[in-house]
Amino acid sequence: MTVFSRIHWRAVNLIAIGGIALSLILPGSARAVEDPEVIAIGVIPFEEMQLTHEKFQGVVKVIEKATGKKVEWHFPTSYASLIEAQRRGFIHIGYYGPKSYIKAVEVSGGKVEAFAQAMWAGGPYREKKAGYHSYLIVKADSPYKKVADVKGKTLALTGASSTSGSLIPKVELGQQLNMKLSEYFGNVFYAGGHTAASLAVLEGKADVAAVADVTLDWSVDKKKFDAKTFRIIWKSSLLPLDPFAWRKDLLSDGLKEKIRSALLNIHESEDGREFLKKTRSDSIEPVSDSNYDGIRNVEKELKKWE
Repeated sequence: MTVFSRIHWRAVNLIAIGGIALSLILPGSARAVEDPEVIAIGVIPFEEMQLTHEKFQGVVKVIEKATGKKVEWHFPTSYASLIEAQRRGFIHIGYYGPKSYIKAVEVSGGKVEAFAQAMWAGGPYREKKAGYHSYLIVKADSPYKKVADVKGKTLALTGASSTSGSLIPKVELGQQLNMKLSEYFGNVFYAGGHTAASLAVLEGKADVAAVADVTLDWSVDKKKFDAKTFRIIWKSSLLPLDPFAWRKDLLSDGLKEKIRSALLNIHESEDGREFLKKTRSDSIEPVSDSNYDGIRNVEKELKKWE
C-alpha cells in the first residue's frame, strides 16, 4: 500500500468514526425516526367511552387509509392518565382540551405539539363560532335564573384538568364574583366528565354544573336530554378549540405529513364526513401551539382562585 493510500484510508476511517461520534451527540430530532407499526391515539374523557369510540371511528379509518398503518384508540379514564401515557410514549396522538394540552406540552418537555383542530358547528345549545364557551347550567324548570341565585348551592365541575369544566369557571367566574368558587358555593365536586356533570344536575345531585357548550349538543344527539332541559346562567369568554396533538419525536416528518393531510381533508371521505357529523363539526383545520397562550395566561392565575 502506498503512502498516499495509507493516508487516504486513515482519513476515511477518521471521517467514519467522526460521523458515528457526531450521531451520538446529535439531538433526537436530527436523527432518523423509526415510525411505529401501530399508531396509538388517545382521547380525553368527554363522555362515556362507547360514545367517544363511536364518534372517532372516522378519524381511525382516514388515518389508516392515508398511512397504511393500523390505528388503535385508547380511552384513558382521566385527563391526567392521557397526559402521562403520551409523556411516556404510549400514545402518539392525543385529543385534548386546551388546559390538558398545555400540561401535556409541559410534562413532555415540549415534545407534544398541537397540529389540528375540529371546527365545531352550532347546535341547540352551542352557537357556531371559531371557539367554544364554558357554561353554567341549571335545570330549565328550576328557580335559578342568574349566578346570584345559586350562591350557596351545589356545583358540579367535570375534572381538575378540564378547561371549561374547571379552570375557566374557577378563574374567570371567580374574578367576576371576586370570590373562590369553593367559598361562593355550598359544595363543589368533580363529576368525572361533561355528560356526568350535566346528568348530576338533571338527577338532582347538583344544582348547577360547569360544562363545555358542545358537550350539551352531543348529549342531545344521544338523547341523554333535550334542547329545553337546561338553562344557561353564565357563559365564559371565547376559548380556543380542542387540539389534536402528536408526540413530534415519535413520528417521522413524512408520516406526520400523511396524518396531517388526512385530517385536514377528512371531509373528502365518507368515514371522515361521519366523524364530522357525529361531532357536529364543519371541518378540521390547522392549529399551532401559540393558539393556547391565552389559556396559559389564565393558568397563571389559578392558584389565587382554587
